[in-house]
Amino acid sequence: MRGEIGQYPAFLIGIDPGPSRWPYPFRLVQLLTAMTVHAFFGLGIMSYEGLFLADWYGAMGRTWGSTPMADQQAGGAIAWSVGEIPNLIIAVVLAMQWSRSDARLAKRTDRQADRTDDAELKAYNAMLGKLSADDKAEGL
Repeated sequence: MRGEIGQYPAFLIGIDPGPSRWPYPFRLVQLLTAMTVHAFFGLGIMSYEGLFLADWYGAMGRTWGSTPMADQQAGGAIAWSVGEIPNLIIAVVLAMQWSRSDARLAKRTDRQADRTDDAELKAYNAMLGKLSADDKAEGL
């Protein structure tokens, strides 16, 4: 399934064939939402004043290394950075894909206009000319 957590980057930037793809702006919003969640999660752990599961970690009697509170704060920092760095890379790749997609669409549109001798543009201009003539006839 495309929405599984393990396939999150492939869902946003992959080339999986599927019935439909979300538009690029929606994919970027989804990615920015995930980045925000990672940031708040990591910052929440880092800034928490108490020790999670203090009964357990306090009863361990560990005498080596840093304190359990320092470990908890380091864990929050790791959760934040490990979540943000890959998401930032995915955002850059997604922006590049969006740019290339727009360039391909522009080339395709230009080739179509060249093949039809700008028939769509001429029809649009004719419609605008007719509307303008109608407005002048009505005295607007």
